[in-house]
Amino acid sequence: MSVELAETFDVFLSHAHGDAEIVERLGIKLADEAQFHVWLDKWILIPGEHWQQEMARGLDQAKTCAVCIGKDTPKGWFREEIQRALNRQTKDRSFRVIPVILPGGDRTVIDDFLELRTWVDFKSGIEDKYVFHVLVCGILGKPPGRNTYRSGFEERDLEHLREKLRRIRKLREEQLIDDNVALEYQRRLLDEIVDR
Repeated sequence: MSVELAETFDVFLSHAHGDAEIVERLGIKLADEAQFHVWLDKWILIPGEHWQQEMARGLDQAKTCAVCIGKDTPKGWFREEIQRALNRQTKDRSFRVIPVILPGGDRTVIDDFLELRTWVDFKSGIEDKYVFHVLVCGILGKPPGRNTYRSGFEERDLEHLREKLRRIRKLREEQLIDDNVALEYQRRLLDEIVDR
């Protein structure tokens, strides 16, 4: 059964196939943290149905379209989605098309019409709280205001890290994980801190 026409979505996530994993992570954040009703092909399309029609319907049912740009030039159906979104915006001024640069994305691969819009740039990663706030504001159609989000590593982050390290040590002591696994978890935690 296809998605009903009456259903609306806060945001349609348009993306290239190669960026599906990071875009799904962004979709999860938008759904879980911002409580948005997200149209993401992987979540909505029903096997055996005509996906092009469903994607077009989803774009028509969305209040905004976030065009997620990775390293590759938009082509094929992704390019068609962008054109459809831009065409809809010319007819409906309340519909926003938001270019979203994914981590490692290349701004030079997009066309001039999309380039004229205000960007949301996740070059520092999709966990960047202020950039995520800017995207949420774009979807809501309101200005983001000044950056009031903390940056860097703070005391409560340190306590959170200590707790995670205690859990790893306990798992190791109970021989539920071996030294190699414990070291890998510790490395990941430290990488997360260094990347801030």
